[in-house]
Amino acid sequence: MHPFLEWLDRVLSAGESVQDAPPQLAPTELSAVEARLRVAFDCHRLDVAGPPLAFDSDVALRAATALARACWLLVGADEGDPVALALDVTPSPPAHLSVDLSLRFLPAVYRRARMRTPGGPLTAELERVLRAWPLSGVLADLDGTPTIPLDFGGHTGLQLLYAERLVTTGRAGWVPPVGSARAWVERVFAERKMPVPVEPPKEDTRV
Repeated sequence: MHPFLEWLDRVLSAGESVQDAPPQLAPTELSAVEARLRVAFDCHRLDVAGPPLAFDSDVALRAATALARACWLLVGADEGDPVALALDVTPSPPAHLSVDLSLRFLPAVYRRARMRTPGGPLTAELERVLRAWPLSGVLADLDGTPTIPLDFGGHTGLQLLYAERLVTTGRAGWVPPVGSARAWVERVFAERKMPVPVEPPKEDTRV
């Protein structure tokens, strides 16, 4: 089995990243890696209600590469190595779910990076990516807010999945302000007999 495919299979099957060198997705591995991601996507989307979502192979490959790079930067990179994770893609419902195949594991990387170097460049880059992909980022227990709207292109199944994940972190800044995504959050929290989190009132600093 090729190195990147072996790494990916272990991540998707057991949630473990084992690397002894910087990740390299060789051209000879592309078709096999894409096939492995497609199998994982077909299983992953069974848990998503609403209209079926198509697999976006390009975005899924980028996300897998970004996760591999992040894992290596956490444990094996040399000081001064660039930390940029190339995942600047226009979000769409298929892209959100295709990216989530890999990025749902990124919050664990973020937690370790934050403990190791709270203000470091890797921590900042992970935060940027997680805020840009909130379906995965909502699992990261991040303060502040996402950097894109939380309607997920109007896909109700993604909105429901997001609401179910938000219950685990309860970050007020990640609650959709309006619309059907907000309605799903209110419904899921009500079913669990939990209040929807709200931001605490700001202190009046006027003298």
